[in-house]
Amino acid sequence: MTIALDTDVLVNWAMEGTAFHRAARHFVERQLRGGERAALTPSVLNEFVHVTTDPRRFSSPLGMKEAVAKARIIWAAPEVIRIHPAPEVVVRTFELLNSLSLGRKRILDTALAATLELAGVRRLATFNRKDFEVFPFLEIVSPRR
Repeated sequence: MTIALDTDVLVNWAMEGTAFHRAARHFVERQLRGGERAALTPSVLNEFVHVTTDPRRFSSPLGMKEAVAKARIIWAAPEVIRIHPAPEVVVRTFELLNSLSLGRKRILDTALAATLELAGVRRLATFNRKDFEVFPFLEIVSPRR
């Protein structure tokens, strides 16, 4: 079985001292030990690099080289299924934005949901359950806090 990982799970997994670091670590390890594979998109890894290097979010952010190195290791891991956006993702994103009456601050989450839907991935691990509950084709899995 496959479960997509939202950026917040990766950030909490990688950054010691975050509120959900332990929960993210245990969740990812438990899922992978159980034979699941983690699905990731380029946008999730790009956001991971952006967030983990932000000094406004962390007192000790990662340096750009360190963040990119971690992202490369994650992307290349054998347990990871790399999901590239299908050509139809833009149209599907716009359809979802309109049909669900979502605003501009929901574009990136909607694009992620559309990418997963078109790739046939139906489960998403995130600490931000409310951001994704609106998408009827996704089963949201929240790591235990």
